Amino acid sequence: KKGRFLVRTGQYEEAISLFRKNAELEPHFKTFELLGECLLAVNRLSEAVGPLAAATTLSRGVRAPSLLAETFLRNQKCDDAEDFARLALERDPRNKRARDVLKNSEANKMFQSGYGKKKPDP
Repeated sequence: KKGRFLVRTGQYEEAISLFRKNAELEPHFKTFELLGECLLAVNRLSEAVGPLAAATTLSRGVRAPSLLAETFLRNQKCDDAEDFARLALERDPRNKRARDVLKNSEANKMFQSGYGKKKPDP
């Protein structure tokens, strides 16, 4: 309960420390999910992958894979983002975060490939 309070009040670093300790003592998908969410909130993207992947494996829920998809997208790993967004959508076809990740991933890929870039004047 204390960890969730810390998250709600934006005390992410303290929450991260608490969730790490709890995960060592008693691994649980929700602990990993909340740890990953906090790491994502403070833009520690690489660190968020492990806990979110663990939560995705330990639970059939949709939140962890959708957060993992968002993490990969923010880290410019579009293929991985799409894979986990699809997994989240398999678990819940209405998941908004996963649908947004797929839409934004496609847009990122188009931008990276040069689509939409202004052509140089002749």
